[in-house]
Amino acid sequence: MRSPVLALLFFAGLLVPLGLRDAHSDTLAEDLVPFDRARNVMSFAGILEPVLESVVMIEVHVKSSSGGFTPHATGSGVVIDALRGLILTNAHVVSGGAKFRVQLLDGRWLDAELVGADTPTDIALLRAMGTRLPEIKLADSDAMRVGDLVFAVGYPLGLDQTLTIGVISGLGRSSGGPGLNDFIQTDAAINSGNSGGALLDSQGRLVGINTSILSQSGGNIGIGFSVPTRVAMQVANQLAEFGEVRRGAIGVVLDRVSEAASAAAGINSWDGALVVSVEARSPAEAAGLKPGDVITAFNGRRVKSAGSLRTWIGVSQAGTPLRITYMREGAEATVVTVNAEPLKPPLVSGLSSLGVFIRPIQPADKLPENVKGMIVRELLPGSPAALSGLMVGDVIVAVNNEFAATQQVCDRLASESRGPVRLIIYRAGALRPIIIQS
Repeated sequence: MRSPVLALLFFAGLLVPLGLRDAHSDTLAEDLVPFDRARNVMSFAGILEPVLESVVMIEVHVKSSSGGFTPHATGSGVVIDALRGLILTNAHVVSGGAKFRVQLLDGRWLDAELVGADTPTDIALLRAMGTRLPEIKLADSDAMRVGDLVFAVGYPLGLDQTLTIGVISGLGRSSGGPGLNDFIQTDAAINSGNSGGALLDSQGRLVGINTSILSQSGGNIGIGFSVPTRVAMQVANQLAEFGEVRRGAIGVVLDRVSEAASAAAGINSWDGALVVSVEARSPAEAAGLKPGDVITAFNGRRVKSAGSLRTWIGVSQAGTPLRITYMREGAEATVVTVNAEPLKPPLVSGLSSLGVFIRPIQPADKLPENVKGMIVRELLPGSPAALSGLMVGDVIVAVNNEFAATQQVCDRLASESRGPVRLIIYRAGALRPIIIQS
């Protein structure tokens, strides 16, 4: 049985030979679908062939025991700046690499250097040493809609460059990991080796960087994730300028919008991000944000979830102004705050050495009276705590089977642990165990 995408394309392909017209205009169907009249077939080749040259294979080398370099893994990448030789890929593609080579579609091999990598967004930037690099065109990933036709391009499973087709099946998705929560989800086939490759719209423009799949078998089952170009390019710009992402923070703890929070804020939707708490003397407090506010827009973009908003703030450069629209008791307001450099406590001992920072429960948290402990207020991306599955907003009830009464108690229990730190947390109405490998 044909997939919905193939069935749609098959039907569209019939329109041109029949000379049918679009029902809502005088435009011939051949203007609506790509049709190769010389071969009498429907084809995207004319649109995509020039674009495919900008998707490259990346060969990662590690140091060998003899002191030289040996190939270790391959992945994909996308040329975003031909003049400077800049290539976008995934951080996990280049992880551990000591030397990098890039192969273009025309067969040329170029040496490349690592400009920088950002683990939380899984984006890395390489600089290729060569000329005549083909540069891809960018699309506005915010304009994409579920159901849009897309193509995935890369070098999967040791094959030469491969093109697959599908649709956008979800937006603002989380892949289940501790980092990015703003993926494009697609059913275009993505497999091992596709990482760092291009997700293209039907005009051959870059809308995302293919990153991961959700699969128990390790093969494609139609659920793949791509980093939107908006996020990828913000990260790339910082990597190009600083060699790292200089994140900011406005000093808020965010959570999903519940039915009660939606009613209190005076909105008819559960979209947005609920402000759970505001840190004292933070940019958010200076801007007037309060617990209970529901943030509905960020720099003019609609906020769908707390996870997406955390990502947007996280990839915004420290020191830049941020425009936030929120609802409070039925009234809408917009404020401008500054994305300040976050103050990270030194990693010395206790829970902070594992990348988790906590605070006492506050009335604004609106937790059941019988829930006691300490709330997770921040997780360092890529830390043992973040990788354990712990989330901001979780209530730590016990550490190594002892009640988490205060910050000092939690830090003492974690420091005394000889091996993994075992937590009992409260989340979404239930207690559950979390093990942090120290």
